[in-house]
Order: sequence, then structure tokens, then C-alpha cells
Amino acid sequence: MNKVEVLIISNKFDFTTDYVVLALRELKIPYVRINRDEFFNYSIKVFLEKEELHVDIDGKVFVLSNETLKSIYYRAPTFIRSLDIPADPEGQLYKFQWASFIRNLIIFENAFWINNPVATYRAENKLYQLKIAKQIGFKIPYTVVSNDGRLPDIKKEAKYAIKTLDPGLLKIDDKEAFIYTNIVTGSELIKSNLRSTPVVIQEYLFPKLDIRVTVVGHKVFAAKILRRGKNIDGDWRRIKKEELEYIPIKLSDDISLLCINLVKKLGLIFGAIDLAFANGEYYFLEVNPTGEWAWLVNTVNFPIHKEIAYLLAQGGDVR
Repeated sequence: MNKVEVLIISNKFDFTTDYVVLALRELKIPYVRINRDEFFNYSIKVFLEKEELHVDIDGKVFVLSNETLKSIYYRAPTFIRSLDIPADPEGQLYKFQWASFIRNLIIFENAFWINNPVATYRAENKLYQLKIAKQIGFKIPYTVVSNDGRLPDIKKEAKYAIKTLDPGLLKIDDKEAFIYTNIVTGSELIKSNLRSTPVVIQEYLFPKLDIRVTVVGHKVFAAKILRRGKNIDGDWRRIKKEELEYIPIKLSDDISLLCINLVKKLGLIFGAIDLAFANGEYYFLEVNPTGEWAWLVNTVNFPIHKEIAYLLAQGGDVR
């Protein structure tokens, strides 16, 4: 049996996790990776009395316990979206029971998590993020959640950013579709019919500079996002990748500290934060506890994977 210091929970197509695996190999840290889409290939046993997890992969048994397991890298959202639910009962049972199994791994309370699923579940809620960000000192845009665009503070001539509360995933003709941030005028908002669903209504920040801040423990990696050298009007995720530029920037100490404190306050170790610089101020927009970052390794050589691997190897930030 092979004793393991780091457990990785991901899926087989997650190339972001591949970076962490490579960094752990360089550090010669014993790890095991279990993919959520390959559980049927494993034999898994949890012995509650001994608080041990045994994972058999192709006849090779890995043993994880509260005494020897240092860290868990958990890269998955905690909400199960309807698009992910199989049509057949057997598939549904597979999906829900394994999701519950992963959540129950919080019995390994001595382990250092990036990120703990309990904290991830809480941090995925946008209103909660904004509340905590405001509490610690971030500026946030004017924000209302409603299924009625007839709001007393709405100005007809002003523009507003409309967002979904949860990632806007839809299924159209057996294909997945994503709802990006949309910009509308106050007049359009007042005339709209929003009764069927609540939306996030925020003041429109423009001109603005988009900034992606990736926090890993006490390290901050910040990059501004431009389109052909210019600031972006609206949601930068709608733009083709080849038109975007990612340029490393150094944030002021107070903004960097706010980013670190926000992630810590949410009970996270890792957080992908979106900021906007507008009107001479930094505005917090949102944080994703399971956000993507591999593209920043590729485009601006941010060593995010090495920092994550270091923390996993150490079982926490000891620097």
C-alpha cells in the first residue's frame, strides 16, 4: 500500500489540474489524483473507525489518513447544475452519490484544503461575496437583485450591467450556452419583463480597466485585460481569445491586502477575483473559488501552479 500526502480531486479533462500535478512531481510529493468522471474505474473504501480512505487504481492501492494526509486539492464547484444531471436514473444516482461522497471527505479535517467544499459552497454566492467585500473595505458597484426592473433608483438615461445570480448555463438544442453580462439602459430595464427569474442589476462602470487577480495563500498574481491595447466595454469573456491581451501589473499594497483578506474571510486559500478600475477607484466585481488560471500560466508566465503545489506540499503557508 502507498501512503499519500496529497489528494487531488478533479476530472480527467481539467488541464489546469495537470499543471499542479507536474509541479508536485517536481517536488517529489506522493499524491493520488481521482477524477470525478472516472470513479467507476476505482475501488474506493472509507473506514470511518480508522478514518482512512483506500483508493485502488488498476491494482495499486493508495492509503490516506488523518495522520498522513497533508493536503487536498479540490477543484470543482459544489452546486450541481441541472445541465449536468443525466436523464437516466442510474446516471442520476451516480452523479448525486459521488458528489455526496466528495463532500463527506471533510472528515479529513486535519488536511489543508484548496479549497474546502464547505467554504466553496458559501463563497459561490454572489451576494455573499459582495457583502464580505464591502465589509472589509472594497468599493462595490450599486447592486440590486430583483425580478422587477421598475426600481426607484433606476435612471432612464443611465446604463446598467445585468448578470445572472448563478453561472448562466443553458441547454439549447443539446448544446450548452452561457449567459454573459449584458448592458442595458434604465429605460430598457423598466420596460423589461423579469418576472420569471431574479437577476443582478449593477451600475455600469465605464470607462473601466478589467483586472484579474489570482490569490493563492498570501501570494497575489494580477493582470490587466485589454482588447488590442484598449480597455474593454462590457464583459471581456465575450471577446475572442486572440483579440485579448493579458499584461502583468503590480497592485498597490492596500488593494493586494484587500484581495488576500477577502479570500481568507471567505474561508478560501485560492480565489480568482475580478476587479474593475473606474473613476480612479478599484471596484470588486466577483470572486470564483474554482476559477480558471491555466491561461495566465501560458500567457504571462504566472507560476500559480508552483505556488499551489508548494502549499499542498507544506500542508499550508509557512513562509
